[in-house]
Amino acid sequence: MHTSILLLTALCAGAYAQFSANGQAAILNVHNTLRSRIAKGTYVAKGTAKPAASDMLKMKWDATVAASAQAYANKCPTGHSGAAGLGENLYWYWTSATITNIDQFGATGSAAWEKEFQDYGWSSNTLSMSLFNTGIGHATQMAWAKTNLIGCGVKNCGKDTNGFNKVTVVCQYKPQGNYLNQNIYTSGTTCSKCPSGTSCEAATGLCA
Repeated sequence: MHTSILLLTALCAGAYAQFSANGQAAILNVHNTLRSRIAKGTYVAKGTAKPAASDMLKMKWDATVAASAQAYANKCPTGHSGAAGLGENLYWYWTSATITNIDQFGATGSAAWEKEFQDYGWSSNTLSMSLFNTGIGHATQMAWAKTNLIGCGVKNCGKDTNGFNKVTVVCQYKPQGNYLNQNIYTSGTTCSKCPSGTSCEAATGLCA
């Protein structure tokens, strides 16, 4: 039986109801830009150049996954949902200001997750417990080669117990990533191992 790990992130600073088409596109852009740079062998994590990926799928927005993420975000959670078969990243934002633009927080949260690679490095393509414990678990879910569907939800949760206005972002992923002792991606010539049913998107190096 595989063990898959989920994580949460709390950052301070604010937004309000589900992501618009522009908000969805912004989230996808952060994810697929990261994945494209890895696929092409141009991604550098805290000074270390990562080898190209042979099997990196392009992520697409999935309405069913997004509905699940939105339903959970609406609960203003403080921990993971445990949704079966889905990976999950959580992000919180607090501010004293009035929240007026919800869309920005999906991309903001995604960028914060990716920044884990810059803050803590990325020493191996195999997800060991020691690698996970360095604090890069949100980023590794973003980079998980076999994950090709994403859906996110967002909620203006109003005033929190600390007196600040709080926004919750939930992104869920399918197939789920972050399985211990599995490869995050397979190193090799870009697109050389695209899964059956996909082909190489030359501009991005992603299997689409």
